[in-house]
Amino acid sequence: MNRPLRVLTLGSASCLAYFACIGLVHAGTLTAQGAVSVIDHTNEMQGVVGTGDFNEGNGGGVPAAVYAGQGMTWRSGLLTAILPGCDTPGSATIPSYQVNGAYFPDPVAGGGVASGTFAFHAGVVTFDQAITQVGLVASRNGTQYLTAWDTNGNMLGQVKWVPANDAAFIGIDTNGVPVGMVAYGNDDLWNGGSYSIGGSTIISDSWQWAVGTPCVNANDCMDDNNPCTAPPTCVQGACVHAPDDNGVCPDDGESCTFDECQDGFCVHPNNPDGECPDDGNECTNDMCQNGACAHPNNNDPCDDMDACTENDACGGGSCNGDDLVCSDNNLCTVASCDPMIGCEFTWQMGCCITDEDCADGEVCLLGSNSCIPDPNPGDGDGDGDTGDGDGDTGDGDGDGDGDTGDGDGDPGDGDGDPGDGDGDPGDGDGDTNSGEDEGGDSETGINTFGGGDEVGDDGCNCSTDNRGAGALFGLLGLALLGTVRRRRDDDLVE
Repeated sequence: MNRPLRVLTLGSASCLAYFACIGLVHAGTLTAQGAVSVIDHTNEMQGVVGTGDFNEGNGGGVPAAVYAGQGMTWRSGLLTAILPGCDTPGSATIPSYQVNGAYFPDPVAGGGVASGTFAFHAGVVTFDQAITQVGLVASRNGTQYLTAWDTNGNMLGQVKWVPANDAAFIGIDTNGVPVGMVAYGNDDLWNGGSYSIGGSTIISDSWQWAVGTPCVNANDCMDDNNPCTAPPTCVQGACVHAPDDNGVCPDDGESCTFDECQDGFCVHPNNPDGECPDDGNECTNDMCQNGACAHPNNNDPCDDMDACTENDACGGGSCNGDDLVCSDNNLCTVASCDPMIGCEFTWQMGCCITDEDCADGEVCLLGSNSCIPDPNPGDGDGDGDTGDGDGDTGDGDGDGDGDTGDGDGDPGDGDGDPGDGDGDPGDGDGDTNSGEDEGGDSETGINTFGGGDEVGDDGCNCSTDNRGAGALFGLLGLALLGTVRRRRDDDLVE
């Protein structure tokens, strides 16, 4: 806020608002800040209605009733509680009497009189009539301030007193605006200070209060700088600032309140529909509560950006999901989860489900699901069988020609006997003799298989190795027999 500044050196005439007047007396200075004027002499007080010389006693508390009878009341407590609408921080107390003339050396500038007793740690006062001028004798003890508010609680301005080892009468003129409250002390309230009773500078004597010069018209009144009041008018010699609820109240910077005028005051009621800034958390709601932005938790669906969770939802102000169960129902894989990718399945070395999962020459052993060397390497076709693929031993031609193996899983031709299909090596009668008669040839006496026993019909279901060699010996025997007979015939012919 740009506030007007006016400076006065004691001994000059009264300074009107928004002007600077300079004169010489002692070295102390008075400065007016805000919509007020400096009063530097008692003869500038117009229409005095009360005085307080503090000579009612020699100690103890100030008899407040003495001054209340003249329209002024000493106050204690928070300033905000003393005057509705006031937002100045700090609190006051009832002053006490003190006696020490050293605080007020003669002569007192500005026509002031020190009675010998003074108010100590005073004070904040209010008035029960339209007072526009207040003055007092200020001590030489440090910088002091006399601050005034209007009846709506708005600070009108203050007068600053900087002594130079002197005392003087100082006063404040609100230029026709009725005073709601006045505070005297060592705190710079106009520039944001908080009022306190501490400090030896709160020493004063000979207070006066007056109605000031009556106004004739509105031109004699000054603006109170309150956006919630109408331009001043002059009513029965006093400046009046009527409330204006259509005024534009300054923004308090809070999106959850309205800024509006009510009964001459700037107020900020709650705005439940105000917009609050996003706090960047999807699990909170950004909303107005009780005039301020709040961010209560919600239970909305969300994404926790973790590929290893599912059913993500907000809870307690954060996004959480259930752990994802990774399974491909494969005994040979190990499941894991990458938060960026999701489920992964890694094959276990050496594990198998079918033979195709094993290397060449290996088969899958079910139960342990491991690859082992093939116990039946077979014919190299990878099926684990011996022979031509039909699981039988022999030539697999099934032609009954006496060869071993005809594809039906039995030695021979399918009837269980070695030979040419009838079970016999020679005549197909199931005997092992090389002749035509069972039991062997009577002429040659050759019995290839020893004694004429039948092979394969005794129930043992066994077979003899090197069956091909036995047949060969039989053929050689037949050839030899033929040669012998031919020689006999030749001898007979000769």
